Parts: sequence; structure tokens; C-alpha cells
Amino acid sequence: MNFFVKAGLVVTGANLLAIAPGQALSLDQLQKIDAVTPDGITSGQITSVNELSDVKPTDWAYQALQSLVERYGCIVGYPDRTFRGARPLSRYEFAAGLNACLDKVIEFAASKEDLDTLKRLTEEFQAELATLRGRVDALEARTKELEATRFSSTTKLRGEVIFGLDALANSNGNEVNSNGAVSFGNKVDLDLDTSFTGKDLLKTRLRARNIEPITNRLAPGFRAPGSVLDYGGNSNNTFFIDKLYYTFPAGSVRFTVGTVGVGVQEYGMRDATFSSGANEGKTFRKGPANIYESNGKAGVGFDWRINPNFSFQLGYLNRGADQVGVDQGGFFGQGTVGTAKSGWDVATQLRFETDNRKFRAALAYSLRNDRYVTDLGTTRAERPFGAANYNTNNLALTMGWAVSDNFTISGAYGIGFANVAGGSDSATIQTWNVGLTFPDLFAKGNSGVITVGQMPYVTSASQQSAEDTGSLGLEVNYKFQVTDNISTGLGFICSTIRTVLRTAEPATFPI
Repeated sequence: MNFFVKAGLVVTGANLLAIAPGQALSLDQLQKIDAVTPDGITSGQITSVNELSDVKPTDWAYQALQSLVERYGCIVGYPDRTFRGARPLSRYEFAAGLNACLDKVIEFAASKEDLDTLKRLTEEFQAELATLRGRVDALEARTKELEATRFSSTTKLRGEVIFGLDALANSNGNEVNSNGAVSFGNKVDLDLDTSFTGKDLLKTRLRARNIEPITNRLAPGFRAPGSVLDYGGNSNNTFFIDKLYYTFPAGSVRFTVGTVGVGVQEYGMRDATFSSGANEGKTFRKGPANIYESNGKAGVGFDWRINPNFSFQLGYLNRGADQVGVDQGGFFGQGTVGTAKSGWDVATQLRFETDNRKFRAALAYSLRNDRYVTDLGTTRAERPFGAANYNTNNLALTMGWAVSDNFTISGAYGIGFANVAGGSDSATIQTWNVGLTFPDLFAKGNSGVITVGQMPYVTSASQQSAEDTGSLGLEVNYKFQVTDNISTGLGFICSTIRTVLRTAEPATFPI
């Protein structure tokens, strides 16, 4: 058996064997290699694995070593009767050991009977070998075809389609306008996920939808923000860029920068509950709305994995970054105060999670400068003193406990302290919720969730505003996993703001 190498030098004691490119090692050279250890000491032949002092019967490779030593005699030990199996193997040691074992294999198979047996087996399984060869050839051809026609070498296309059927119900019965209480619509997301290094991500999301907003189906002046679906909205099924951001790692820190649809979640700032992501309604979907519902046009942030249990996130969001050339605009610019062209957030969070991922908690803070105190809440909570610009300090505490594989308990609390910019008016806004989730409920892949709480509402205010009674909300939904790529569900979202009941039945089709 010959060994071929491109080029190199083989060390044998005090001698150097020069190997030319493509040259075969001679038997004499292999024997020289076989007789040497990395320390330049002639190795000692052993006849029993028990002679190796550092190999025990409890070792995972004991039987394999025993067979190689005692049956085939192609493993030699060091002069001190050790095997040293824990250290790296050099190339010339591998060559020597392999050569010794191949010599034994040839020796054992050299008899005419063995050769006849091998020939008979080859003829007997000729059909099966031909079939396997055909399959391999077909796979190679298919692989070449896929490589030639693949979408991109750096980009993956992912998609999701949601069909939603929802109906509104209320106590008066006459507050639904001519658009009707029942709506059937869809949302389509196409994600282009591009990676240049395998660890970074350039996310581009195209979205089209025609789910009629709830306000368009209610009488003028009637609001039910607690019953809004998270995936609702209407672009008349015209595609638009919903998200555009780039994230990349640098050691234990992951940085994110984006220009469209950037929220705190994009740079890794997620609440610690198990229930928030399982909800369909906007009120409980992302965590306390005074922090986690914030969405900017552009933003930059980072997620620092301090250790396996703690992480720290910090970021900046700008709602007026798309107004380049209009007012001040730009990535860090600020448009006209008190308009949709202004507003920014600085948000940060410290998150903890146990090693077994059964318990987690997060403490978050954000400083907001905007014409809205919060993106979701009662009318007074969103703008407690009307058309003004507000500076708001927000705090949120979220926790989740996975009691078992099939049951979790979560809780969230948020509070915000708002002040009118340049004025003396102030207001306190609070929100809370408690959620229960039931993974694999009734069948593997299915899930159920029950969440109760209050969206942001005013608990105290000075002068021109007043306290709210808040909106007590209840969401119950169940998701049924039809196949790996198709799911459907039924949900009820109830808000006590003038008692609006909303049902939703989304069907999801990842593509």
C-alpha cells in the first residue's frame, strides 16, 4: 500500500526524508516512520491492551483498542507503556499506524479462500451496488442542478401568509359602520435573509396586506385599541418595505443598524415572558407597550451577552429618519416638534435567564421624546395633555417561569412618567398583564394561551388631564398545527372599553 503526499518532510530520529510532490513512500521509509514517536524515541511493541497503563476497561474506546492490539497487532505503545489517547495525533504517527493496520488486513485477506469469498460477495450484491451507484449519480446531478439554479449563494427567501377572519361585537349594536363587523383579509411577508459571513444578517422584509383596521369598521369617535390585531393593517395588497436592517457579531456583542421598521426587538431587546409572543392581539403581543411597542423608522443598538445567564441591550430609535431633506430629518435628525416627523427613544434592558431556561426576568428602561407618551393605550394615556410634545421616562419588569414542559406562568408591569416639554403638566401611566401558556396542548405542536391585563392607562395626572379607569383586557387563543408549514387557530380578544369583543381566526402558511 503506497502513500502519496503533495510535498513535505518526514522526521525520523536524526534523519530527514524529503518527499517530492506525487512521490510514493517506500516500504523502507514507512518502516522508519513506524519506528519513531514524536519524541524521537523508539516505541515499544505491546501484545495486550492491559499493558497500556493509561487505558482502562471503562474507557469508551477500550474494546476497539483491544481488537487492534490483540487481534491485529497494529497498535504500538510508547516505551513507558502508555497510549496517550488524549493528545492530538501527528500526521506521521497516523501514517505509521494506518500502514501497520493495512499490512495486517492484506495479510489476513491474502488467502485464496478469502479472495474467493470477496469475489462471490461482490457478484452477489452486484445489483444492489449498481442501484446505489445510480442513486449517488442522481444525487450528484441534482446537487449540481440546485447549485446552478439556486436563488442566491448568500440570500435565503422565506415567506409567511396569514388569512384572518375576524368579527366585532359590542353592547349597543349600532356602532359598526357600513363597512361591516366581519372582515376577511390577508397579510403576506417575504423575507430576504442575506448573510455574507455566516454569522451576520441583512434582513429585508416586503409586506402586503388588506386587513381592514378596526377603526375603519366602527362608528366615528368609537375607539377600541385593546382589540387591535398585531398583524392588522391595509396596503391594498401593495408590497412595501416593512423592515430593513443589518446585524453582525463582534465577540460577545451583536450590533444592529437599520433604516426601516426598526424596533427594540431588532437589536435583541425582548421581554422575559413566555406569553407575549403567543398572543395575536396588539395589547399583549410584545410586552408592556410603553417600552416594547416602540417602533422607529431607523435605529441602532447592540445586544451584549455578558455570560450564559445575563445579557444587556441598549439602542436608539428615530421616527423621523425617513424625512431626509424635509425639516432636519436624517438618521439622527429631529423633524418638526409635535408632528409625525419628530420623536426618538433610547431604550435599555438587563435580562437574566437560568441555565435550564425555565426562569427568566428582565428590567427595562426607556427615555422617549415624542408627541405620544405610548404607542398603544387609552386616549388619555397616548396623549394625556393633547397636542404637545412629551418627555417620558418608562420602566418595565417582566418575568416568566416554565413550571413544566406543558405549562408556563408570566407577568409584566410597566410604568411611565410623562411631562409636557417646556411645561409643568405631568402624568403617570401604568400597564400590567398576567399570562398562562400551554405548549403542546392536546397534541404536539399545538398551543394555548390565556392573558389578562390592562393596556397603558393614566393613573394620576395634573391640571388639564384626568385619571383613566383603564381597559381590562382578556385574550384567549388556541393554535392548531395542521402540518409543519400550516397552522390555524381561534382567538377571543375582549376589551372593557365600551365592551368590544373581537374574534380572530388566522391561518398561517410559511413559504
